[in-house]
Amino acid sequence: MVNAQPKLDDAPDRPRDGVPDTETPPVTTPTPKRRDGHLYQIDFVRLFTFGGVILDHVILGLAPLTAMAAQGVGLMLRYTRYCFFALTGFVLTYQYRNRELHAPTFWRRRYKLIGLPFLVWTLFYWTNRHYQRGGWDAVTGIFADGASERLALKSLVYDLITGNAAYHLYFLSVSMQIYLVFPAVLWVIKRTWGYHRYLLLGSGAFHIWLLFHMVRPPHDVFTSGVPGLIWRYLGVTLFPYQFFILAGCLAAYHYDAFSGFMRRFRRPLVLVALITIIVTLVYFVINVDQGEEMFRATNVFMVHNAFAFVGIIVLLYIAGTLWQDKRRAGSIADNVMRTAADRSFGIYLAHVIVLSSVLVTSREHLDKPLWLNLIVTYLVTVAVTVYLVEVLRRSPISLITTGRERIDWRIQRWGRSTVVAVVGGLIGLAVYEGFNTQLGVLIAATSALLLVSAAIVGVKQSNAAHDAKPVKS
Repeated sequence: MVNAQPKLDDAPDRPRDGVPDTETPPVTTPTPKRRDGHLYQIDFVRLFTFGGVILDHVILGLAPLTAMAAQGVGLMLRYTRYCFFALTGFVLTYQYRNRELHAPTFWRRRYKLIGLPFLVWTLFYWTNRHYQRGGWDAVTGIFADGASERLALKSLVYDLITGNAAYHLYFLSVSMQIYLVFPAVLWVIKRTWGYHRYLLLGSGAFHIWLLFHMVRPPHDVFTSGVPGLIWRYLGVTLFPYQFFILAGCLAAYHYDAFSGFMRRFRRPLVLVALITIIVTLVYFVINVDQGEEMFRATNVFMVHNAFAFVGIIVLLYIAGTLWQDKRRAGSIADNVMRTAADRSFGIYLAHVIVLSSVLVTSREHLDKPLWLNLIVTYLVTVAVTVYLVEVLRRSPISLITTGRERIDWRIQRWGRSTVVAVVGGLIGLAVYEGFNTQLGVLIAATSALLLVSAAIVGVKQSNAAHDAKPVKS
């Protein structure tokens, strides 16, 4: 997902017909300020959604199934799955709603930005999974013989198709499916003006039907063959998310009307959303008390939970519009929000390896208060992930790991990066010696990458400065 900054054309004022310029003196008027088309409210929603994903994964990794409060929070955080895809549909449509989309160009650009990181992180998490099972011997054992190599290749292909190398990579797999069909979706939207409410209604009905059956034994037709295969992997296809994707598309296509509606009915929308969330949580508690399995009660595909997810997305969007109205360009908060939006995709991709490292230590302290363990684990995971992504954004491998080009080496400060790398390396060593976990190794390795990147930047800047010096005759 990328920021949407469409070009807004402001036509200059024209002289009145039939009135020569010499008859009246020119009147100097201030040039109208060009309106900023950036979707600041989407940056807000994106930031909190990515933060919610990490917190949800922390809860899943630490909280026991009997921790009702923690599991209830985790249930509400499942909105992030649907919000991701609503944002994807919204931003894509906002960018192309008033201009033609050339499908090959669109696919080439989008698959470059998401396909390369998907491939790299799949390889990384796939290798890490082998390492976790048996160290470097398990990794090198892949190449022990032809049978091992074929089995490893088969598992890698499977992970590339399903996004199963790590539990969060399904998002990229589904996103690439969205990119594949988006040109056709946009074509339909542009040619069905006046019928969009019916499209959304039909999509919503199908969504409810599908969710209802996804948490129950499938019909006979979906138990074998190609239909059975599709049904087995429905969670990594766009079908369970199509309603939210289409809702995001239509909201962006009717942006002015949608934005006006969300502002005009802000208070009643907030009230309805809060009531829906409270009712869902009460129903959740009653179900669990009556013997419902926690896994089923908190399942992201349960129909009755979907209404709360919609409510949370509405609340976040409204909060985003408040941020959009109150933000001061150039302020600290504005700069933090812009930077966070730029780093958010990389943070999503990298946080799982950081969290898995932090959990090694966190699970040794299950005797501590759960709320304290959750907070400390979350804060450490976020801090180390941000550090990792900041280093990746400054490194030559930025594009293939974060989906964004490297921060221009001409504006990087290699000296400061070197100091940070040295300090980071010392912290990593201290963490490793003090807690004996792979988190220390990860911090140290990240610092080493920053040191190498700083050296490259230093050489480039030195060569550029030398080439810019005038040659004496």
